[in-house]
Amino acid sequence: MKDVLAYDLGGSSLRLAIVNSSNEVTKLVRRPLSITKGKSGEYEVDPAVWWDNFKKACVELADEGADLSSVGAVVGCGFTRTQVLLSEDGSVVHPAITFQDSRGSTALAEYLESASPDLPTRYSNLSPYHPVARLLWLKRNEPDVWAKVNTVVEPKDYLNFRLTGALVTDRISINASKSFFEAIEGDQLSLEALGFGKNILPRSISPFDEVGLIRDDLPTELTSLAGKPVICGSTDTWTCVLGSGGLNPGAAYNISGTSDVFGVISRHKHFADGLMTVQWGPEQWQLGGPSQGAASRLVWAVEKFMPSATIEEAFEKTQNAQTHPPIFLPFLEGERTPFWDADLRGAFIGIESSHSDVDFLQSVAEGINFLGRIILQKAEQATGEVVSHICFSGGLSNNPILCQLKADCLDRTVFVPDVKESGLVGSAAMAFVTSESISEITAGLLRSGSWFQPNPNHRDYFDQRFSVFEDACSKVAELSRRLSQLKKKQNVQGA
Repeated sequence: MKDVLAYDLGGSSLRLAIVNSSNEVTKLVRRPLSITKGKSGEYEVDPAVWWDNFKKACVELADEGADLSSVGAVVGCGFTRTQVLLSEDGSVVHPAITFQDSRGSTALAEYLESASPDLPTRYSNLSPYHPVARLLWLKRNEPDVWAKVNTVVEPKDYLNFRLTGALVTDRISINASKSFFEAIEGDQLSLEALGFGKNILPRSISPFDEVGLIRDDLPTELTSLAGKPVICGSTDTWTCVLGSGGLNPGAAYNISGTSDVFGVISRHKHFADGLMTVQWGPEQWQLGGPSQGAASRLVWAVEKFMPSATIEEAFEKTQNAQTHPPIFLPFLEGERTPFWDADLRGAFIGIESSHSDVDFLQSVAEGINFLGRIILQKAEQATGEVVSHICFSGGLSNNPILCQLKADCLDRTVFVPDVKESGLVGSAAMAFVTSESISEITAGLLRSGSWFQPNPNHRDYFDQRFSVFEDACSKVAELSRRLSQLKKKQNVQGA
């Protein structure tokens, strides 16, 4: 196939690039995006922003000399656990509700009171961060809007729909919602309490399958793409793991961007409390899930403790510092994997008067890695295998200090591929090969990159600190929930 036009739609940016069959990104543009927290705790985005930026990015690529008429296909990935709400004619009826939003907690609790009592044992992954909880919130709080909802899609599916007019998704993106509806199939009480069914979901296909051809009636910016096939693509997580060489049984992956995602890949299906089990390929099962953030926590820490420094400058100061920092619980806005608790809150444990800005920064960096170690520990216990290495990608993987810290905190070898745009490379791969070629893609990517080995001299130190982190998570949890509830109560009284 010819070169591919690949896109990676994230919470903080849209990247659009020309990628060839040798995994080379020959042209690249980046459009900054943002997801802000509203006054009522909502995290929402108008999907029109994504579409407008896609068109503008195509113009910028053309201005840089890219010939869009010569590409063989368009394929992309996007952030997930985000609901785009469409009417019967495909119009957006409400801002997209994004992955950080936990407003569905009350509506979910009310639903569970009316559903079958054994539902939580048959389906244990319901939480305020689940797509169904968000839909329950909309149905409960904005019934007029809810009455217009016909189909719920993911962000990249919305872009594909605007390009082709076809409403489909991939089997990985839809897993959370699909598995829930499978769990309540035949459960009349839970179905009636829910008030909607699986027909609200689009048809699902393989990430490698074609969605349709690009329409010929699109705006001028896109006329050169008319008639090109659009490949379905998948979530940014799955695609980045594919593009970083991590979609290989026996390995783990970690993507640190706007949010943080950690998991283990095995040949067979396994389950662990608090982790998500998803089939990612013919012989690839994922056990893990997303947390609320890694890069965002470090940005917060640098702004608080070293406001005049960049992340790179700040961590240069920590490299040779002889510190004994506090323990940091990174639950600044609740937590997803593996706790799925919107009311968890963060803490520093063991603060001393001698602690400096460097100590607090080091503490935050350790804390986000220790959270990953909890996920890794649960997954390895479930699979019965110790992973050979962790494929690390995303913005934080560009910092060798943070890469070495990850290897030390997790006591596992960390691999960072030379490919810096793993989402774009993984997207393009779906146009060049089939799902049967995943292992070949992985083998090729693992040939070129940087390996970080855990320092054996630091093993005992980090083992002991991780043990304290685990204990602190369990012992502080109830106190942090009480503080969160108190704040909510005060906000209601002050409204």
